[in-house]
Amino acid sequence: MSAMPEQRTALQLVSDAVGQFSTLVQSELKVVRAEMAEKVTEVASGAALLVVAAILIIPASVLMLMAFAAWLVELGLRSSLAHLSAGVLGLVVAGALAWIGKSKLAAENLKPKHTLHELDRDADAAKRAF
Repeated sequence: MSAMPEQRTALQLVSDAVGQFSTLVQSELKVVRAEMAEKVTEVASGAALLVVAAILIIPASVLMLMAFAAWLVELGLRSSLAHLSAGVLGLVVAGALAWIGKSKLAAENLKPKHTLHELDRDADAAKRAF
């Protein structure tokens, strides 16, 4: 006796496809959760390091700006202009650091890029299959 391959109805095939698609979506959601947890950890550690750096750099920056102002006075600049120049330099440096820090925390950098790419690929494959 030869065994005949099992004939499956269209309804069974569609049911299997829907089941597999559901499993795929659940798997992708697990990947999204894992990637988002990784991003949250990354942001938290980055923010903690920024706070520690800010605390440590404040006294050092004040001393450096005072030394810069004193050096300008030694070069012959009036004391008021030397301190104003040092203050402006401090503001420029602080502004540049704030801009860089803000750009690192931008929403675009926090997207789960890998997962979004995989979801796009899965959606395209599903469209082609149906």
